[in-house]
Amino acid sequence: MSAPRAAAARRVTVGAACLLVLASGGVARADDNGIADDSPQAIAQASREAMAGVTSMRMVGKVTNTSGTTALDLRFDEQGNCVGTVTPPGGTGSADIVKRGDDVWMKLDDALLRAQAPGPAGEDAVALINGRYLHGTTDSVQLRDFAQLCDLDFFKKEFSSKPPSEQLVKGARTTVDGRPAITVTSRRDGRTGTYQVSTEDEPYLLRVQGTDASGERVAATFSAFDEPVKATPPAPSDSVDLTQLR
Repeated sequence: MSAPRAAAARRVTVGAACLLVLASGGVARADDNGIADDSPQAIAQASREAMAGVTSMRMVGKVTNTSGTTALDLRFDEQGNCVGTVTPPGGTGSADIVKRGDDVWMKLDDALLRAQAPGPAGEDAVALINGRYLHGTTDSVQLRDFAQLCDLDFFKKEFSSKPPSEQLVKGARTTVDGRPAITVTSRRDGRTGTYQVSTEDEPYLLRVQGTDASGERVAATFSAFDEPVKATPPAPSDSVDLTQLR
């Protein structure tokens, strides 16, 4: 996968994180955590604190710009485990990712391999890789951008920071995948964002949608907070080391 497309995949997460102006949590009650009655600033602060404390989560997102739409579905934790799928713009194929610590495995399906290298080169790549994962480390140039997609610590830092000059307005109650939430909208520096924060248990951020000054659109949902991430590496016979392809 080319560097520009890998960078686009990362932007869906970075964009969502940078647009995040929310915060987390006051006093948690059994079900209703009470934040729906708070000011938008208090809701934002509550959500930031809750998201900064998560040990794992699932993120499903899309970013749409002039290159098309990049989609991802990732689960990651603070131990460096990660598993998921990234679909580059154009919807031609997808890449599966598994990460354990500093080791990264990435599997591009045949359709994506052919899209990245049309013609005989693509067929050669399909035959060479033969349905296996590419294996490298977080330092591998070919896998570095994908490894950064799985960095929970990066998002926790973004979640815990408060953007300057934010204008927040509280909206209506809603639900996100069946979970009750309160809406907060934001506007700053040419960016607009809509956020839904859970109104039960911990005030986690459940969904973010935003647009920046360039017109790039970001949407992401968050779930499976603090649940185990089962990132099982492929068998040695199902992977090929990147150093063998040079």
